[in-house]
Amino acid sequence: MIGRICTRINMSCRKCSCGASLFIRTFHTLICLAVPTTLLFKKTALQHALLEFADPLYGISYVVLLVFSLIMYFTACLSDPGYVPVMGHKKSAVARPPQDDSDEDVDPETEDHTPMLRTATGEIDTEKLYRYCDYCEIEQPMRSKHCEDCNMCVRKYDHHCPWLETCVGERNHRFFWLFLLSTSFLIVWTFVITWRAFDHEDGWEGWFHNNVFLFIDIMVLIFGGFTVFGLLAFHSYLMVKNMTTWECAAREKITYLKYLDDDYNPFDQGCFHNMYYFLCRTKSRRWEVLYEKKTEIRKKNSGIV
Repeated sequence: MIGRICTRINMSCRKCSCGASLFIRTFHTLICLAVPTTLLFKKTALQHALLEFADPLYGISYVVLLVFSLIMYFTACLSDPGYVPVMGHKKSAVARPPQDDSDEDVDPETEDHTPMLRTATGEIDTEKLYRYCDYCEIEQPMRSKHCEDCNMCVRKYDHHCPWLETCVGERNHRFFWLFLLSTSFLIVWTFVITWRAFDHEDGWEGWFHNNVFLFIDIMVLIFGGFTVFGLLAFHSYLMVKNMTTWECAAREKITYLKYLDDDYNPFDQGCFHNMYYFLCRTKSRRWEVLYEKKTEIRKKNSGIV
């Protein structure tokens, strides 16, 4: 009886989540299209370029940026953020690194390694290396976290984004950043077009009548811009430092970080290396390998035996 109730609750939650995803993504698309559309009905540079064909390169460039922003948004929404498959990850009696179900998705630089963190006596310290998920009943790969909204563990978990209605993780974080970057440029460009289109009439009533839609566009761009610019700056910092939002916000609770110095990041391999892996590498990494290498190097440099 209890099992049936839980099943019904899970099914209803998924339906609600699907409905919320459809609403949020449709709303985002309408907002992105509505603001440029209003500019086509006013004497703006966009109308001059697209409808009057006076400057087609200008208009096409704007449309390309708009389409690219939407493509990155839906790619981040619909792509796998890095869900950890439950089968093949069940906790075993012997502590060992979790193995991937599909080796072709694992970075070849780390796929053959089986790192273990050891205590001073040489015993494997699994408490620092692993986090056990009670929901999925698996030993999570390092930097993974269970998302209660998605009801799955996510590799290199960053956060669950309500505007995407999905998690941001190892596999879609780059698309989320590219969405923020392209949208930032789009907001600035649209703001300039809108600002220059204001009709300066004498008297408040005449000005408001002629510019009411432009004024609404400016408000949308300002409020949206503050959020997007802030997120872009923060996630650019995370990219350069090879960190995640979760690791920044809950470092003192994360087993593999809370024992380290507050200013030490075991996953930092340098600015350009971090950016390369963030933007160009699509395969999952076994972060246990890098973690052990960096912590061992730190011990040697500190003179710790």
